[in-house]
Amino acid sequence: MSVTLLRAYSGYGSGALLTLDAATEAALVAQGLATYTSVPAINPAPAPGVGTWVNQTPGAPITGGTYGPAVVYNIPIGSAALTGYETNGVAQTAFEINLTEIFVPHWNTWTGAGMLNGTTVGTNKNVYWLFNTEGDMLAYTDIAGTTNASASVFQKIAFPSPITLAPGRYFLGAQLDGNTATPRHVLAAFGAEPRSGVVAATASFAASLTALSAAAITVPTSFTTAKAPIMQLYS
Repeated sequence: MSVTLLRAYSGYGSGALLTLDAATEAALVAQGLATYTSVPAINPAPAPGVGTWVNQTPGAPITGGTYGPAVVYNIPIGSAALTGYETNGVAQTAFEINLTEIFVPHWNTWTGAGMLNGTTVGTNKNVYWLFNTEGDMLAYTDIAGTTNASASVFQKIAFPSPITLAPGRYFLGAQLDGNTATPRHVLAAFGAEPRSGVVAATASFAASLTALSAAAITVPTSFTTAKAPIMQLYS
């Protein structure tokens, strides 16, 4: 099987016809970066300056392990105490999805996502969402919601199935069914400015799933303080 690229990818231009390993092709198609084609392909050379590939198909992930950090964050997380971010945290509007940009620097299969809780937990339920750079929904955690738990730590929730992502920009969203829990958000004072925004509230998690399955979101194009939840992808 081969794929036709819908957007530029790893040095190949939009419209390029490539034959890659099955896992890579499936990941590209799932992310809306390519479509399957039955036409055999002879992979063209990558664009100048892209670099060389060692012991792997051009554009394909290296197999046999994780080739980069097992956790990536939307802002730099150093040795500072997690309690120092946004003091106690701030409640979000019920069923709004607060969005944050996140950059994935390497191929990896991700188990799920995490959000940094504030000091008030235990009442509301969370759903985390993953979108590609175009705003298409790629994955989400248990649509029934997972009870917000454990103050001032990253609450990790697995996707129903792990998802393999190519390097690039993505968006994570955090949605709660009430306004009691206080997740922590990125403030301008932190110095990091991930693009951030909000997807309008619906009546329920299930209603959001219906809407997000039907149409892509409008991805944010600028940073707004106290909007982006502090989040991670983990494997």
